[in-house]
Amino acid sequence: MSNDYLDLIAYFGIGGAHPGGFALTESILGGENIQPMEAVLDVGCGTGQTAAFLAKSFHCQVTAIDNHPIMVEKAKKRLKNNKPPINVIEGNAENLGLADDSFDLAIAESVIVFTNISKTLNELARVLRDTGRMIIIEMTAEQNLPEALRKEIRRLYGIREVLNEEEWRSKLQQAGFTKIEIIPTPSALILSELDDINQSKNIHSKFFDLWEEHHQLTLQNNQFIGYRVFKCHLC
Repeated sequence: MSNDYLDLIAYFGIGGAHPGGFALTESILGGENIQPMEAVLDVGCGTGQTAAFLAKSFHCQVTAIDNHPIMVEKAKKRLKNNKPPINVIEGNAENLGLADDSFDLAIAESVIVFTNISKTLNELARVLRDTGRMIIIEMTAEQNLPEALRKEIRRLYGIREVLNEEEWRSKLQQAGFTKIEIIPTPSALILSELDDINQSKNIHSKFFDLWEEHHQLTLQNNQFIGYRVFKCHLC
């Protein structure tokens, strides 16, 4: 199913489009003790910015997956000469097509909310080893949303659900994650710095309008919409 907002991110080739941007990614992952022999899955990898950082910083075995063909193309271009090599594949987070128990760490940065959340969390739990962990950055409702705002968020981003923190915890537990912690960050929905862009040619004007809508909604609704960084373990 087409999603104009995700098309926008793909056409503009925005690296670190998630809340907090790449600076947040560096902060979070910089504190992780990732070993070279570990297998890491970057779900919704976009243009490959995080995947490149992981391989360069930790020399680990990175698999990067995205379901948008333009994102996959741009990620492959970025990572084609990467050392160590990164496996970039086109695939669906709800049905990864990867082997059970094959990853030590999974990362998803503002990805799961754009999918069937329960299906995706179940898939990530399936491909993680029992000793594995997962880090996700996801949009979170800070309080009860006015119905008009809830409808506007669903329309603008093409998403089905806007979960609060406890609802995220419940979904994670249902998927089998038994230890769930929140990595401390500012909770406000911070706009990403657009300092990593690989823009396509001849982008339709509607996507510039959509970006402005996103910008205005973010600025005007910080009291209602934020994000959380969850670190989760299966056991």
